[in-house]
Amino acid sequence: MRFLVTEECGRLARWLRLMGHDAELSATQPLTELYRRAYNEQRVLLTRNRRIGASCLFRVIHLDSASLRDQLRQVVRDVPEAASGDRFSRCDRCNVPLETIEKASVKDRVPKFVYQTHSAFRTCPSCCRVYWAATHARRVETVLDQMTP
Repeated sequence: MRFLVTEECGRLARWLRLMGHDAELSATQPLTELYRRAYNEQRVLLTRNRRIGASCLFRVIHLDSASLRDQLRQVVRDVPEAASGDRFSRCDRCNVPLETIEKASVKDRVPKFVYQTHSAFRTCPSCCRVYWAATHARRVETVLDQMTP
């Protein structure tokens, strides 16, 4: 799934990325530019801004709540395909697909304990962050499991 998320829903963009979706965060820009981008990039526009109208050229979802959990539930309800992303496959900051990296390559980039206790690592080719299945990943999985059917 490809989403364009307006800036008042920035946390939602990060969680959609954790769910494995291409979720671009839109900086402040004129509505015509926002519409052009959603149309040209074939993205579902997610917003709380009621000035943004419905469109027949691309899909717009007006989020009803400021609560992240409610927003996630609404996205999954309104776009059922969103429930089946490849979790933890994108950088939660850059929105770039992660790449597998050899353990030896991260020795100096992760805490010693992490290096000793984990065998699988991924990295963002854009920002160079290193990812591994830490305890916070299990907490995120639990939250996502509650949001999705």
